[in-house]
Amino acid sequence: MIGIIGAMRVEIEALKNSLEGAETITISGIDYYRGMLDGQKVVAAVSGVGKVFAAVCAQTMILRFGVEAIINTGVAGGIGKDISLGDFVIASKLCQHDMDTSGVGDPKGLVSGINKVYFETEPRYREAALKAAEKLGFRAQIGTIASGDQFVCDAERKHWIRDFFDAAAVEMEGAAIAQVCFINEIPFVVIRAISDDASGYAPVSYDSFVKEAAAKSIQLTRAAIAELV
Repeated sequence: MIGIIGAMRVEIEALKNSLEGAETITISGIDYYRGMLDGQKVVAAVSGVGKVFAAVCAQTMILRFGVEAIINTGVAGGIGKDISLGDFVIASKLCQHDMDTSGVGDPKGLVSGINKVYFETEPRYREAALKAAEKLGFRAQIGTIASGDQFVCDAERKHWIRDFFDAAAVEMEGAAIAQVCFINEIPFVVIRAISDDASGYAPVSYDSFVKEAAAKSIQLTRAAIAELV
């Protein structure tokens, strides 16, 4: 079974409606939709925004549903120099840009206890996502995604995250899911459609564009799962 996590309802709704034989199980206030998607057993959930909700959701999928892998899908801000609106970033690795114990001599971003800054995604899954993007005609690249409990809209902050962590995109959940998967030895990948760029620019109707980007992200997620069969 594959777990699929989106932070916002718009990131999962279209997929939820495509599930066959779906049942809804609510745990800790999060609805988990279990069923068949394109012939594959999946469980999908809207985790909620931020690292804590994302971590709770991922851990529940592992312990309660026994998922063999997790895909985190949704939108992100593009901070790479060659990233455009509507592009995709498929994570090669993830970090937490707001994790900072540098006051005691640690590198910025280091997760204490496991002493890691970056969490690497499963190569087979990211290559499947990249191949699926090529087939769909989507512009996509593999790169680092930085997560934090901040909606980063300041251009200066985005540039710092990009330069310090060599990041292509920034969002609020992926690295927390990555950490949970790492400590549980579960393969994972993070797929993000770019909904705004490094300058803070977004289309006039941001909500409308987010819906479009989220729909494309679900389309790519489904195509990536098909590549894995």
